[in-house]
Amino acid sequence: MQTVDGSTANLAGVSPSASSDLDIIGTLCRILTRSQVIISADLTTPHSCRSYLISYSVIEDEDDFSINTIIRERQEQLNAALQEISDLERVMDGIKNLHRQLIEKKDGITQSMNLHRRLVSGIWRLPTEVLSHIFVHCFPETSHISPPSKTLAPMLLTRICRRWREIAVGMPSLWRRLRLYSNEVGNRRWESIAFCYDLWLKRSRGHPLSLEVWCCSDDSNTILRGLIQPYINQISTLSIRFFPPTDKPELMLENLSALQELTICAYDSFLMPNIAQSISQLPFTMRSLKITFPVLKLHDFSAFTPLMARLTNIEVALDQMNTVPNILHLCPNLSSLTILTGVKQKMRASRPIIHTNLRSLRIAHDIWNTEHLSHLFDVLTLPNLRMFEVRYIEPSQIHALFDVLDSLPHPKSSGIDVQSWPHGDLRALIVRSNCPLKGLVFSGGVTPTDEQRAEYVALIPSLEVVVSRVAR
Repeated sequence: MQTVDGSTANLAGVSPSASSDLDIIGTLCRILTRSQVIISADLTTPHSCRSYLISYSVIEDEDDFSINTIIRERQEQLNAALQEISDLERVMDGIKNLHRQLIEKKDGITQSMNLHRRLVSGIWRLPTEVLSHIFVHCFPETSHISPPSKTLAPMLLTRICRRWREIAVGMPSLWRRLRLYSNEVGNRRWESIAFCYDLWLKRSRGHPLSLEVWCCSDDSNTILRGLIQPYINQISTLSIRFFPPTDKPELMLENLSALQELTICAYDSFLMPNIAQSISQLPFTMRSLKITFPVLKLHDFSAFTPLMARLTNIEVALDQMNTVPNILHLCPNLSSLTILTGVKQKMRASRPIIHTNLRSLRIAHDIWNTEHLSHLFDVLTLPNLRMFEVRYIEPSQIHALFDVLDSLPHPKSSGIDVQSWPHGDLRALIVRSNCPLKGLVFSGGVTPTDEQRAEYVALIPSLEVVVSRVAR
């Protein structure tokens, strides 16, 4: 092959691929040499200036012959230029192909280098069991994950290397939690999103599922329900948010044969009767019920009666404290109760109740209305209570939750008036219950005095009393 300086290169012993590359380079060099002749050719003629000034009538025969000769010469030059352009385009295609092959080669070299580096790295020698344990702790703090989230576990784990992908895909526990949005049904990417949802659920391989579902229109809810239908018997934990214009919330609560924990937030209080009816038909496996909105009234719980006897955990917002003894009466197996209330009316007289299974009681209340707590403490006896927490709710939170129109005065200080805190009634409850209380927590601005705290500890020396300005 001839090189740029005209010498001949010896290609003996050169691989076919390398020889082909050299051919491309040699051809390019020849084209560059020839093209310089074409590019540097002077296109000026004696007629160049005349052509714009004279008419055809004054052109003589000898001029005509000279011009025709120039035209033929230009045609030959044009043909030569077109040929060089064609040859150059062919070489450029070859260069592009060569560039692509070199990029692929570079990637292959990098991959091979990384592979061999991993072989001498400690983390890549970890047994599968150890990696599996690490993967479980890679989850984000959020309770549920919205795919496709390629930057978070477990999807991120499948993109590191083949071994990590195989381990992650083979761990059903990594694919048990998922958040689904029904408003994505109308999205132009819905097919891709639905495929991702389905692939995620398949990887759970029959293990119990924890799902969070955001429900909007009934049509989109129906489609979303159809997508999760093949996995309906795996759902053990379900959290549902109902947004208007949902009219049929019961659709998402049907045939949940393995459900154990249910959380509901219905932003339209008119949905509550249908939701209550559906809750009453939930399976015997149900153990935990949490309703963050709307606020429940006493008659709402009457619809839950078949379910209440099986529940061990309840978290609800109440419109009156008289509902608490009724809940305890309907739920003999209850071990944990969390209530939020902003009621201002005095608690009506209620029969004393002894609940032997309640271990945890948490109350969030309005700082200016503690009288109802006194009456509640008076009627309760909780011989198995281990944890009691009370915290203060800002008036603004009360208004948002209970839709109260009249405003309450904002407290002048972050602490409660110690005279209004029913210390004596809580102390009497602890004494009467003779319970193995381990933790007594005051948070969000509820601040008993040092003397009151000392009295609690005097009753139970091992008791831990925690006072925190921040609501836990």
